[in-house]
Amino acid sequence: MISSQQGGRARSSLLGRWLAPLGRRWLGTLIRIETPTPLVALTFDDGPHPRYTPQILDVLAHYHARATFFVLGRHAAEQRDLVAQIAAAGHVIGNHTFHHVRMPQTPRYQRWRELWSAQRAIAPYGTRLFRPPYGGQSYGSRLDALLLGYEVVGWTFHIEDWVTQSPVQLVERLNRQLRPGSIILLHDRLAQPRDPAAADRTPLIEALATFLAQGGKTYRFVTVPELIRAGRPVRGPWFRPAL
Repeated sequence: MISSQQGGRARSSLLGRWLAPLGRRWLGTLIRIETPTPLVALTFDDGPHPRYTPQILDVLAHYHARATFFVLGRHAAEQRDLVAQIAAAGHVIGNHTFHHVRMPQTPRYQRWRELWSAQRAIAPYGTRLFRPPYGGQSYGSRLDALLLGYEVVGWTFHIEDWVTQSPVQLVERLNRQLRPGSIILLHDRLAQPRDPAAADRTPLIEALATFLAQGGKTYRFVTVPELIRAGRPVRGPWFRPAL
């Protein structure tokens, strides 16, 4: 005979199996796309930068690659023509807050203001894609993004491009982790450099050109929305104080 306690656990387990997909869909963070097609999404955070972002746009154009730029509102407000240039080149623009705040440590009213202010700064080019600075996210901040209609985008892998490295090192790290459906975290600007020397994006730009020249023979580089349409989105429980 099954006890009432065992029956309760069974019902709870069954309910959990039904609710888990809904939880991943509504509170999960996009980390990759399950697809056999050799498509990859390059993403750039913290920009735009008046010097480095145009150089990255030139490299992307040369290799017929599209990317997604998660821009800071304060930088977008200073570089409105550059934001328009990014959009005109066929790239997608997402929200990265206005001041690059740590979302879990920020009061709710300020989180909403950060998102609203950044969205105004990137209008009319912004999409409802959001990446929290440092990848930091709590249940509360994730719920805020959901209520404001954002798809939260994490990443499949990064190459620590906020640390000084040579172009060769950066390319090796990119190639080693590259898989179909990957979302790659890069930076066209460092909002708050931990390593001052890494604020120079020249090594990354050189690495990007080499990487696209090599990977372009096998992979096609697309925006996050394009990648989502190409397969099954994989969303995970992404709750962390900060990277």
